[in-house]
Amino acid sequence: MYQYSQIKTVHLELSSKCNASCPMCLRNICGGALNPQLPLTELSLEDIKRIMPLDFVKQLKRIYMCGNYGDPIIARDTLEIFKFFRSENPSLNLSLFTNAGAKSSSWWRELARVANSVHFSIDGLEDTNSIYRRGTDYKKIMENAESYIKEGGYAIWDFIVFHHNEQEVETAKSLAKEMGFAEFVIKKTGRFFSNQKSQVKTEQIILDKKGNPDGALEMPKNPKYQNRSLQKEEELSKKHGSLHNYLNQTKVFCKVSREKSLYLSAEAFVFPCCWTANQLYPWYFKRNSSQIWKMIEQLPEKEDSLNAKKYSIQEIVQGDFFQKMIPNSWLAKDITRDKLRVCAKTCGQDFNPFADQFVSG
Repeated sequence: MYQYSQIKTVHLELSSKCNASCPMCLRNICGGALNPQLPLTELSLEDIKRIMPLDFVKQLKRIYMCGNYGDPIIARDTLEIFKFFRSENPSLNLSLFTNAGAKSSSWWRELARVANSVHFSIDGLEDTNSIYRRGTDYKKIMENAESYIKEGGYAIWDFIVFHHNEQEVETAKSLAKEMGFAEFVIKKTGRFFSNQKSQVKTEQIILDKKGNPDGALEMPKNPKYQNRSLQKEEELSKKHGSLHNYLNQTKVFCKVSREKSLYLSAEAFVFPCCWTANQLYPWYFKRNSSQIWKMIEQLPEKEDSLNAKKYSIQEIVQGDFFQKMIPNSWLAKDITRDKLRVCAKTCGQDFNPFADQFVSG
């Protein structure tokens, strides 16, 4: 895949904890009850210092804090960890992705002095943002954004478009400019896709904490806000007989292999990417039954073989999981067996919902 000395980027998930309950996030069940499989934990400053030695930090060009399951601003030591990275590698690009619904104004001002950029995930205006970002306070979010921007921070407004907010895109874009956001990014989500059925869906049911229906998220009606890869699903299904057949035969062009990037989870597990790591705790699979778990079961110490608190990042990256097992899976022909379905879906040659979601404005 790549060698330890080649790694230039780290996707760091400091915490699996979050203040929000977004319906398309696997940390909860459709916006309701907490995913029962998910361990709630975080990495401390001391953990980071042990896991990421100085020579490794110095070879990096970028570290970004983003969440598979949690939000980095919920972790206790986020700011201190950014300061540590900055002190050891002044040229390092440090960025953070967040719903911005926590911490004090002074915390955000201090963050502006150390981070290169912050992506504020704000999916609507005052009356609509919390439809997806459930549990967040719009006024608090905007106060935090204002504090960060006024201190000179480079702010990016990421706006996921749904049917309920698609009429607000231009208004939000104008507000972003007025507030001093450096960029406004329209995100055409690729999550209107059933991982259980391998097909596109037009809506996502929302559940409350007791598991009762509490509304639904709908795909935007305007085609310009729909993810192009999801629009291609019908075309690929016709060409190959089904999307399942396409995933079986597609070549995998690993994004992180080209970027020389790795993912470090809140539990200190080292994976090539967040997508493979995201297969650890999907609530809709029986515990430890996903393809990734079956692969991990073959390692000498199972998941401990990928634990950076037990083994160095170098040992893990140079081990069989990175160098043999995952790359070899790309050559297989059956996503129900040896070919990693998540790799075929995310890095296949003709179907790329992740890359097709971004539009800058």
